Amino acid sequence: MATIAILIGTRAGARLLAATSEREAALSAEAFLRRLPARALPAPLWVQCADPGVTGRLTGYLSELQAEQVRERDARV
Repeated sequence: MATIAILIGTRAGARLLAATSEREAALSAEAFLRRLPARALPAPLWVQCADPGVTGRLTGYLSELQAEQVRERDARV
């Protein structure tokens, strides 16, 4: 089991999320990103974990999630 830290930057400040599993980290970060206003995306994020595979998967997943939200936002304009 890995300890995972995700730092998400926002205009109001940074939010630090911590989790003990990849799934928990993904769900909490996704929930936080979905609550941000669309105009605030993409938000900078950093994933830290001793397992580089987990770091890569979470970074890719959260980056693609934001890219999808940005595409949806831009399609509405």
